[in-house]
Amino acid sequence: MNFPGLVRALSLFLVLILGAFPGRTAGPAVETVPLRESPAIHLEEKSHQTLDALQIKDDASIVLTHCTDITISCCDLHSIELIECSSVTIRNCWIHDSARCGVQTYHCHDVVVEGCRLERVASGVYAMDSKDIQVAGNFERNVQGPFPRGQMTQFDNVTGGHCAVRGNYAINDVGQSTPEDVINMYQSRGDAGAPILIEDNYLVGDPTQGSAGKSKSGSGIMLGDCGGAHLLCRRNVVLAAGQVGICVAGGIFISVEDNLILGGRSDVSNNGLYAWNQSKAPSHHVTIARNRVSWIDHNGEETSWWNGGGIADQKLADNHFADESLAAAIPPPPSTAPFPPHPYVTTDSAGHSVIRLPWQP
Repeated sequence: MNFPGLVRALSLFLVLILGAFPGRTAGPAVETVPLRESPAIHLEEKSHQTLDALQIKDDASIVLTHCTDITISCCDLHSIELIECSSVTIRNCWIHDSARCGVQTYHCHDVVVEGCRLERVASGVYAMDSKDIQVAGNFERNVQGPFPRGQMTQFDNVTGGHCAVRGNYAINDVGQSTPEDVINMYQSRGDAGAPILIEDNYLVGDPTQGSAGKSKSGSGIMLGDCGGAHLLCRRNVVLAAGQVGICVAGGIFISVEDNLILGGRSDVSNNGLYAWNQSKAPSHHVTIARNRVSWIDHNGEETSWWNGGGIADQKLADNHFADESLAAAIPPPPSTAPFPPHPYVTTDSAGHSVIRLPWQP
């Protein structure tokens, strides 16, 4: 089967990523701040501190244990590890070139990672056994893995009614990255009425080769991995980011709504969107609504949607599968790489809005 509409669509998104669209629109001024070189910082039982404008060359750059009310801003780092911490904000940092995860949390509460640039780390953000984690407006490129790492963001047993993976932009170049799922929700649970939000992310495979050479098990967005509950995945753009676009692999009360999912043929391409309970726990109340999907598998067949079974109370509504009109539907990227889509904006001494960065944009 031939799908020229999809080929044109994928060609269009490559042009977008490679810079045919202009950079940032007019807005706050951007300031590259001078950095102070610092040794690695390991803090225990500290509170009400700000770590700002630091360059740390140690691989374990910042490690916080039992700390609260800490802000890490505008730093050039290799990794941040948080252990049993609360109320930590990481903003406008450049975290790069490490075999560690860019940001890792363990038994933490109320952590925000926003407006950061994460490149060539094992995973961008790995939150484990934590509560109320938000990953928002970051740019990430070329996660290194290896498995089981390799995510832009993974929530591993994350809970709470204030969790989100929102407005991030990720690219994984072939031969320079080893991604698994770009976003993975593993045994994570939001609250009834306040689900974990996976929304408005822009996830891209290789800018010229799509999902080629990626993991045969990795997806753009994996929901309900080994269970989970109360997840809302909406308004994401997934462009050949893995062998599968978006999948529901189990869990309860999960909604996949208003996403745009495109994938061309590659050596690993499989399905655009599927729901299949792969866990041993019951899975039910899954909604798949208003998604637009066009996906070609490795055999050249159209495989936009697959129901693998094992999910009770599953609802499909108003989806558009194998839709060639998607060629005209791809929005431009949310920012010009490597500028984060939503960096933190502060105010200078003159009262002007400014974005402070630790690199030259």
